[in-house]
This record gives sequence, structure tokens and C-alpha cells, in this order.
Amino acid sequence: MKILVSAIACNPFHGSESYFGWAAVQCLGRQHQLHVITSGRNQADLERARVEGMVPENVQFYYAGTFQTWHPNRLLARVQSWREYIVFARDSLRVAREIASRESLDVAHHVTYSTWRVASPLWQLGIPFVYGPIAGNEPFPFRLFPVLSFTGAGFELARKCSNVFSRRLPAVRQSLRRAAHVFAITEESERMAAAVRGSADSISRLSPGFYSPDRVESFARHAVEKNPVGKLKIYVAGSLGGQKCIAVAFHGLALARKRGLDFEYLLGSSGPEIPHLKKLALKLGLEGNIVFGGTMTRQAYQETLGRTHVYLLPSMRETVGLTMMEAMLAGCVPVVADNGGPRVTVTDECGFRIPTGSVKTMARAIADIMMELDRDRNRMIRMGQAASKRIASVYTENHYLEEVNAVYRRICKGV
Repeated sequence: MKILVSAIACNPFHGSESYFGWAAVQCLGRQHQLHVITSGRNQADLERARVEGMVPENVQFYYAGTFQTWHPNRLLARVQSWREYIVFARDSLRVAREIASRESLDVAHHVTYSTWRVASPLWQLGIPFVYGPIAGNEPFPFRLFPVLSFTGAGFELARKCSNVFSRRLPAVRQSLRRAAHVFAITEESERMAAAVRGSADSISRLSPGFYSPDRVESFARHAVEKNPVGKLKIYVAGSLGGQKCIAVAFHGLALARKRGLDFEYLLGSSGPEIPHLKKLALKLGLEGNIVFGGTMTRQAYQETLGRTHVYLLPSMRETVGLTMMEAMLAGCVPVVADNGGPRVTVTDECGFRIPTGSVKTMARAIADIMMELDRDRNRMIRMGQAASKRIASVYTENHYLEEVNAVYRRICKGV
């Protein structure tokens, strides 16, 4: 088939949404001819990837929208990315129509960004339109606002308003209603899509996070036997905004420290909450246990995960948890909040899901889990092995391709 793919984020050398876009293109390109519309931000890297033989001949890239150098303030850069995406979405229809005038396209598929708040106009092309995987309406409870910075609380409040306002926008509703099929990442996004469409028909769950055999092998090469004694190694990464609830993790670890836990919690990335978290670490007496890291090379990142015992991320708005999945591949035990994407990915056999509650109840749950894992290191290692097996066997490139192809076949037959 000839597939038009919209993926503003699509870059083989970046993570997060860029990885989702690139992984989808690589996977779908195995069986289809792809015409991919992406941001001009990615052009230099995609041209480099083609020179290095990473781009199949049946994949062509086109560029829409405009971009500027990212603002150094992470929060302002986030706002900048939203403006950029709105411009991209509008311009992508123009580019898509130019492609459609030359090519007999079978399907239009919006891949990234995964948010539904900015409408995709591709349903207007007159060919079957697949939307997603999408997510983004996972709630942040008011009872957790006290642990956020002032800026973080303001952002979450604005986002709550956006969740209510955006779903009433005509363009957003048309994108959801006119789609021949909607892929939802989380339970929350599935319910929202069904409510807007008036039916749960032609909606299914699909994760944009999946791995090829080569990528699984890459993590396996860096895996080492977890140290069954000594300091408990804990890790987290990703853009550390307030929604990640790292402050809640700090409170839980402070309780565990009082009970005698010897640990190191490495924050392997940056984000707008870092200044607030540094102050909180000092307040809780955790300055000797918390390591505020920075950007790592890919090899250093994989080696760090290989030495880590636990991946701790009590995030309230995690749609997928890409770094969590990579940590699981490396044999880390995931400890996550019981909501969003991690609720589905993490099972009782391979990790822990913390019920969403107050800061105190979640902190106590985190402390109890850390003490439990520290007491029984052999069980912890077995759970880490089960976590690695789950990602490698369930979140696969083949599974993604099978699910998407089944939808393509159905909608192109008009069934």
C-alpha cells in the first residue's frame, strides 16, 4: 500500500516522541511505500540517516511548518513546541494535497505527536484516515498539587482547563469523528475518543512504544548481573516536569532512608522541576542519596540501566513510559503509578503499581516497596528478568505491524 504518514517528530537520533515516529516509519516501511510528512527540524538528521543506510528506498520524507532554535528554558520550550505543532498541522494538509496530486494514496495515518488536542486535518484528503496512537487526557489529581513547584502547579492547572476546552473544538472533534480508525494508548484516551465519536467502534488500544529484535539485542549486550548486595540502585529519566511526581518519590525514599535503606536515586535527565527538586532533596536530607545527572551517550545510558535495580517513576501522566520500557528491557524492576500507559505495561510478575492517593499514602507505598525489594534481592532480580522478557516478547515490531495492517486492510475494503 501507499501510506501517507504524518509524524512531526521522527528522528533516529532522538528519544521520546521522535523515537515513536521513527520506529513507526521503520516498521511500516518494511511492507508499505511511505510518504512521510515531518518537521524541518529533522531534515539534517534524516538526510544523514539516509546516507548511513538507515532509510529504506521506499520511504520518502517531506517537510512542513516552521521552526526556530529551542528556547533554553524547558517550560518555554514546551510552549514553543505547541505553537510549532499547530503551524505544522495546518501546513501538513497543503503538503499532503501536493503528494496526493502525484500519488495514488491508500491511507493517511497520523503517528506523532500523540496528543489529540491539536487536530489533524488529514481526514480531509478523501482517503481512509487512521488517527494515532493518541493520548494526553490522563488526569493529574488536585491532592498532589502541594508537591509541585509554583510553575509546575500552574502548568497542570492550565492543562486541566485545556482538557475540557480542547475536546469541544470543532476541528478536534472532526479529527476524532472522521477517522476510519482511532488507536488509543491509554484507557483514559480510549474513553475520551469513544465519547466524542459516540461509539467505541473502530477504536483499539495500541502502544507506540515497541522494539525491533536489533534494539532488544542492543540492551541485552549491555546487561550485567545485578549486584545482589550493597546500595540499591534506583533510576529515572525523561523530561522531569511536575507531572512525573518525582517529589512524591523523594518523600517515599526519605521514609525508606529512615528505615535504614541504603540507596542511590539517579535522575538521568533534566527538566523544569529540577530546581524545585534540588531544594526538596536538601529539605528531606537526601542530598547524599540523590544524584542529579545530565545527558548521557547512548552507550553510557544503556550501561547505567544495566547496573540499575529499580526504575522509580510515580508519574500521573505517563502515556507510554519509553525510558521505563528500556529500563525493563535492561532488567530493572519498574515501580510506577497505577494509571496511564504503565498501568498496562507493568504486571504483578515484573513490577509494582502504586495506587493513586495522597502524597502520604503514595510515599508510604513507595517506602514499603523499596524495603521489600532490598530485603529480597533474589526476588528483585527475578522480577527484573520477567520485566525484560515482557518487553522483548509483547512490545514487538511484529505486533505493531500486525495490528496496524489489520486496520489498513479493513478500512481499505470498506468493511
